[in-house]
Amino acid sequence: MSPQWDLLFSSGFSARFAGTWIEGGDPESLARILGVDPASRLDCDLPTALQWYRPHGTDDVIWIGEHAPGWTHIISLSGLCIFPGPLSAEGRRLFYVEYDGGEGGLDGLDYWRDGDRAGRSGQHAIDLGELEPLFERHAIDIEAVDDDEDEMDAYLRLLGHVTGRFIDQEWLAATRTLYRIPDSA
Repeated sequence: MSPQWDLLFSSGFSARFAGTWIEGGDPESLARILGVDPASRLDCDLPTALQWYRPHGTDDVIWIGEHAPGWTHIISLSGLCIFPGPLSAEGRRLFYVEYDGGEGGLDGLDYWRDGDRAGRSGQHAIDLGELEPLFERHAIDIEAVDDDEDEMDAYLRLLGHVTGRFIDQEWLAATRTLYRIPDSA
């Protein structure tokens, strides 16, 4: 397994990982865009958040917080609760990657900017769009990956370069906020 993905996989995301990196904004304002239930707020570490981990659950539960200065990260612990258009509005960039350990495998990397999809890489990719120069700038040969794990690691390395923060033990140990998103959101 590759270093970035190995950290997430060994932290409990072997069945599913759905991560979103959003430039700008603050976690609280982005949580409001998602329509979270403020009464469900729980500031917690990852082991505590994983108590709500239902890889294929229908209830929308997120763990949200600062990824790096100027960047917010959201992990979908249950459900499909990410809305890239609204989250990337007002000039924000957004990257979304999803891995399903079942038959789905790695879905790919989506890149959104200012409310519109600006590129996609992966098994259902139509156009790398603005992702292509990002891969080139950071010397990541996405066409040379052999399997889902290498591809996921390539995406995570790209996100580390773009955001200025790679996933490491300190990142995994951070306190972020857990929220439920009601069906009415």
